[in-house]
Amino acid sequence: MRGWRYWRLKTKLLFLTLFVSTLGIALVCASLIFVENRNYKKQLESELHVIAGILAEQSAAALVFEDNVQLTSIISSLERINTIRQACVYNEQDNFMTSLVGIDEQPCPSLDQRLELGFVDDVYRLLMPVSLGNETVGRLFLSSHLEVLRGHIRTFVWVAIGIGSTILLALVFLALRLQRIVSGPILTLSETAERIAMNHDYSIRAPVSGTDELGRLGNTFNEMIGTIQQQNLRILESRDNLERVVDARTSELSMANRELEAFSYSVSHDLRQPLRAIEGFGQALEEDCGEHLNDVGKDYLRRIRAASVRMASLIDGLLILSRVSRQSMENHSIDLSQMLREITDELKDISDHPPAEIHIQPGMQVVGDSRMLRIVFQNLLGNAWKYSSKEKKRVIEVSATLEGSVIAIEIRDNGVGFDMRYIDKLFVAFNRLHTPSEFGGTGIGLATVYRVIRRHHGTISATSEVGKGASFVVKLPVSGDQR
Repeated sequence: MRGWRYWRLKTKLLFLTLFVSTLGIALVCASLIFVENRNYKKQLESELHVIAGILAEQSAAALVFEDNVQLTSIISSLERINTIRQACVYNEQDNFMTSLVGIDEQPCPSLDQRLELGFVDDVYRLLMPVSLGNETVGRLFLSSHLEVLRGHIRTFVWVAIGIGSTILLALVFLALRLQRIVSGPILTLSETAERIAMNHDYSIRAPVSGTDELGRLGNTFNEMIGTIQQQNLRILESRDNLERVVDARTSELSMANRELEAFSYSVSHDLRQPLRAIEGFGQALEEDCGEHLNDVGKDYLRRIRAASVRMASLIDGLLILSRVSRQSMENHSIDLSQMLREITDELKDISDHPPAEIHIQPGMQVVGDSRMLRIVFQNLLGNAWKYSSKEKKRVIEVSATLEGSVIAIEIRDNGVGFDMRYIDKLFVAFNRLHTPSEFGGTGIGLATVYRVIRRHHGTISATSEVGKGASFVVKLPVSGDQR
């Protein structure tokens, strides 16, 4: 059976009303029965004392003359009283004289032992002295059964139960009528709240009747729904405005993307051709006319060719940075250890001075786009390779640890490091922490790394100390939907 807390409100009110009413009626009936029982006992006791007093007065002379015949005649008058169970007469020496024959089979009690008087078990006992003048001439013992008392009390109990039941039925009828005064408005308010929650129609209002607490509750509820309705209208208006703004921004973004694609096409085709011309003619000028140029001219020519190569590198970096932000991703499991070994082999083919000591943890697996992640680790390993080139021996370590659903890949080198005061500029495009004369580069690599890692829902961080190498930590989800 479900607990009372799950009952409906009107059921609770009806139950509480009936419970209190039943308890009150039961207490009243019990009190009346107790009072009636006590009063009837007092009445019975009083009647027996009157009867005993009359018999004692009539039997005093017979006791003085020890006239048993007269005594028997006197107490035989008790036969008309059906409540008398036993009657015994004793003389002055407490010797038995006579008794009422045929009423009780039990012998008269001996007065030598102490008698229990009053209400004892199912009888009432009375011992009264018989006096003549101021002298006690004997004693009278009466015993009365209590069947009449019990019958009277049983009748009274049934009458009380009948009256109490009638009153309780009347109270049930009144409670069913009156509980609606309290539960009706609350149930109506509850039904209104359910309709509003189900239909999301904040124009619905709860009917209000009266100015009591329930009436004030209904008014407060309607005011609250009115406030919610106004806020909902403002939210809908804001949503519509936001959708229009988003549509406009999306249109502008689409146009910007088309312009960016056009720019990328222009960079990859229109700007590359002049650069190739500059590089080609510079090379031809150096080969064909080099002997006609003095040292200053040769230096200028070398700078022109170096600037064209740097410009081509910048264009390539910008194209890669643009491409990783727009191209779709194809995620699958990747053997990262194998990919890192391939990248380090490529770096060794380009330059193997100074000698390198490379430690790559075997068995590293990640999930992601292999093309983009190759760009990430080409840049990170390339930086480690480049910035440790001035050491007597390159030392590069790559390790991974599993942190719950994330794999943390650390790339550590023994290069020149950088000042941690400039950590905020590390992953911003075109920001470099070393001059081009110290180390070459475009300043786009780490910005590209940052974007690729963000697209994989990962993070990248770096720690370093000048002259003591650097450590980059890439954290990627072990699995999951990445777009």
